[in-house]
Amino acid sequence: MSDPATITDFTIAPGVRETASEDGAVLLDIEQGICFSLNPVGLRIWELLKKRYSLDQIADDLGQDFPVPRAQLLSDASEFIESLEARHLIHRPGQISSNRSWFSNLSPFRKRRP
Repeated sequence: MSDPATITDFTIAPGVRETASEDGAVLLDIEQGICFSLNPVGLRIWELLKKRYSLDQIADDLGQDFPVPRAQLLSDASEFIESLEARHLIHRPGQISSNRSWFSNLSPFRKRRP
């Protein structure tokens, strides 16, 4: 992630749907046709991202429940956020997704170019 201080600028990709439980969550990107499962900590970070928390705020929140050094909380949360961005589940403002729908890749009725 190029600038962790700006994670409040991330938005959730429009095709992402979520189903949560006490065991975590499953994220489904209906545009890419992928599922991504979250453990309870991942779900907590996801919820805080949706509330537009900064990386520091996320680490502070996690630090209330987990006796882990702050540097580790920052590193782990940053790594998790990077994985969400790499899978195009979240994106920065102005970032245009070049991902085509998984369905358009499978459709036998695609228009073929001469």
